[in-house]
Amino acid sequence: MSKKKSDLIPRLITAIVALPLLIALILYAPAWLFFAFIALVGAISIWEFCGITFSSEHPGGRVVAMILGVGLMNVLYFAPAFFVPALAGTTLAVFLYFLFAFKDQSRVTHQIGSAITAILYGGILITFIALLGRDGEQAGPMWILMTLAIVWASDTGAYFSGRALGKHKLYPSVSPNKSVEGALGGVVASVLFAMAFNALFVALAPEAWTDLSFLQILALAIPANLLGQTGDLAESLVKRAHDVKDSGTIIYGHGGILDRIDALFFASPWVYYFMIFTTRGF
Repeated sequence: MSKKKSDLIPRLITAIVALPLLIALILYAPAWLFFAFIALVGAISIWEFCGITFSSEHPGGRVVAMILGVGLMNVLYFAPAFFVPALAGTTLAVFLYFLFAFKDQSRVTHQIGSAITAILYGGILITFIALLGRDGEQAGPMWILMTLAIVWASDTGAYFSGRALGKHKLYPSVSPNKSVEGALGGVVASVLFAMAFNALFVALAPEAWTDLSFLQILALAIPANLLGQTGDLAESLVKRAHDVKDSGTIIYGHGGILDRIDALFFASPWVYYFMIFTTRGF
């Protein structure tokens, strides 16, 4: 059995088990439970990011970043009016922790920057998935599924079009296996899946879902796709800078949480604000 096929089997097993559970959670879980799930994902993401960027001799900073990040996620979700002062307080707390706890002054600015980046990247950006459910009202679960469809269709489209047509490297110094043809195939796949999911939601829940025009679908899917691909490259850049292959081992066959959802971090804020402007008219 080839290495590619042997790698594919555990990925398929994970997808077959996890995907129905995730869809059930999106569609049927109460809002607080879904947010708790997103907070858990954020906590693991922060932990993994710090595991890549922090020095191994200072694990305490990972715990501090994770606690502060989850706290900030709760403020953004439950008390958004206090998010800015909470963000300021979180930044202050990070500086205070490293001021008194970190002994290697030559690396302290790197560790402070890594902690703050982990909180914003691993915690705050993924919170927009939960905000889609909260602010999308009846259509909230559908907006979450739309986001996942756009991002994961991009991954699939890029993979197959890249294998079939890939000749021009996209960004070889960061991700040598990605091609321009694969990236374009990902864009096309995202648009097609967005059209399909829009038609599905109109058919199943016309009272909740606002039918999107073709131009609206393009305005939704293309930027979300490009942001998602940028998020993928951003995580690859961080891992390559620290000579790390996977962010973790928590997901069987996929590596870490960051390896699986890096595109969602950048794409979900765009989908959220697109939803707000489209459904509320401002």
